Amino acid sequence: MHNSVDYLNLEYFLVKLQDVALSVHSASFSIPAFAGTLVTYIFILGMFASLVFLILAVYAQIRLLQTEHAGFHTMEAHVHEHHDAEVESTGKNERWEHIVKLASSGNQSDWRRAILEADIMLSDVLKTQGYAGAGVGEQLKMANPIQMTTLDLAWKAHKVRNEIAHGGESYALTERDTRTAIDYYKRVFEELGAI
Repeated sequence: MHNSVDYLNLEYFLVKLQDVALSVHSASFSIPAFAGTLVTYIFILGMFASLVFLILAVYAQIRLLQTEHAGFHTMEAHVHEHHDAEVESTGKNERWEHIVKLASSGNQSDWRRAILEADIMLSDVLKTQGYAGAGVGEQLKMANPIQMTTLDLAWKAHKVRNEIAHGGESYALTERDTRTAIDYYKRVFEELGAI
């Protein structure tokens, strides 16, 4: 059998620790006087450096947020510029040129006409492509999204046309809505080779 310790005598360890501490204190060597001063200066320097780094971190975070905010607005402006450029004419189709001219007008009634005429043009283009139906809605139901990748855009543009047709003058059409719808029509027509 071997002897095992079933308890820990903390008092014994504390007494030994006290003996070691007292022997070090009473030892013949001593810490030089300048070491205490050096430790104090290092402590003060460390606190000052920590404060400087904290201020720099806060400043960097503020600048990062400002840059992100400015970048967002720059990106948003770039998207609108790109969007406006996409609505421009292609020079290939007079009918499309007329629609773009109406959409670029400052008159809300011209915007409505542009979307209504673009939808009529879409119906004619779909008919030419072999999509049968009494209207754009029925023609789009016949379309296959694998063959016509802009089918979703055609539906979105046609939905705006329906809101104009059913809402009449009471439907509040904005310039942005007009540009978006005309851009959708443009992308559909480009895919179908109409412009």
